[in-house]
Amino acid sequence: MKAPANISTLNSSYLVQLEKHRIDPDRQLGFLIRFLLEHNCTFSGKPMPTLLKPNFVSKNQLRRLRQTVEVMSTALDKFIELYMENEEVRRIMKFSDLENELFTIDPGYQKPLVISRLDAFLNNDSVKFLEFNCDSPAGIAYADVLEEGFKELFKEYPLFEKWEIIYTRRQDLLLNSLLQCYTEYRSKVRSLPAKPVIAIVDWEGVSTYSEFQLLEKHFSQNGYKTVICSPQQFSIKNGRALARDEEVHLVYRRVITRELLQKWDQVGEFIQCLKDGLVCCCNSFRSYIVGNKKVLSLITDPRFQKIFSQKELQMIRETVPWTEILADNEVTFRDKRVHLRDFILSNKDLLVLKPANMYGGKNVYIGLETSQETWERVMNQQIEDESWVVQEYVDIPADIYPEIGDGISFKRKYVNINPFALLGKYSGAITRVSDSAVINVSAGGGLVPTLGAEPADT
Repeated sequence: MKAPANISTLNSSYLVQLEKHRIDPDRQLGFLIRFLLEHNCTFSGKPMPTLLKPNFVSKNQLRRLRQTVEVMSTALDKFIELYMENEEVRRIMKFSDLENELFTIDPGYQKPLVISRLDAFLNNDSVKFLEFNCDSPAGIAYADVLEEGFKELFKEYPLFEKWEIIYTRRQDLLLNSLLQCYTEYRSKVRSLPAKPVIAIVDWEGVSTYSEFQLLEKHFSQNGYKTVICSPQQFSIKNGRALARDEEVHLVYRRVITRELLQKWDQVGEFIQCLKDGLVCCCNSFRSYIVGNKKVLSLITDPRFQKIFSQKELQMIRETVPWTEILADNEVTFRDKRVHLRDFILSNKDLLVLKPANMYGGKNVYIGLETSQETWERVMNQQIEDESWVVQEYVDIPADIYPEIGDGISFKRKYVNINPFALLGKYSGAITRVSDSAVINVSAGGGLVPTLGAEPADT
């Protein structure tokens, strides 16, 4: 990963200390794993996969991330409004009748995007967005625990006496954002109490269940009773929403919309609670609109750009790679008209094919790593229903990370950065690291903190 000079210096110094065994890496990794277990930072019941080095970024890089995330968040809010009003956009996006039924539920607050994670590549000060995780993003509490663990580790590193490290408390920011939406919602629904009971809603047994427990503990410590429950555990009694027989007023929705639709016959009362305005729900289902990768094509389409300010248009040009909906038609690539089917077949190494509405790095085909036979087969299978996108390949950042086993070794790994936005404001980031170019924790990657760093004397 291209990094500013001061960050390169910090990375080198950090790795040298590990390599020279001035600090015992086996003991440090053991401490970190125990810390994660003791603080319930687990994935599918095991310690969160991680590595013994954070992703250090400079203050200038943090400023750039903040700027890109906040401008792009405003643009995405505008696109959601456009979708709700524009029949042509709805036709292109091709959401189902049930999905559109969910979108008609009024959030009851002004900004449709409350919680989002804008997954990106960061090379020096260049940010490229590959997708927008806006429906039900995970990682906020995990990021806090990882930072706390590394903060303890750093006490043994003499080099950090000369560096200012920037930490973020995302759980505080999340709770404040949820309560801000609730206050706005309650101004229209006066029957709700001033102090809500919060429901964290997802399926039982999901791999990220421990994060719900972390958030339940944090919300409770701040005075807000919290229930972890599934959508099937909702009921309505005397005009009140109940979850596990507890009256609730504010839903932190972690259940993914697409999965909710797959179990539609089991979640009727949960949906009815939202339709009847019995609870404030964050995120609203409208956030799902911009979680679809077709959005990257439409926000770069001149037909739909009148809604954006000049600042937003400039940011879109700088940060969104060329993306088109996979279809048998003509498009523009680098100012030239091309037939998309032929172009994809003859330019495999420039492109990536991926489903528009999947998560977890599933079914992503990077042309450089895919045989021509497989590439053609996937394109031909998917080109008819227009549910995939083709995207210009973006160089994947990489950095050196330590591997602790029989001794210590150093390996170059792929890196992506995942900044959070809460009510459109940058709220820290987490970083995913992997041996694979398709970087995802559920697909075998690791999670490390993203830490701002600056020499103390500056």
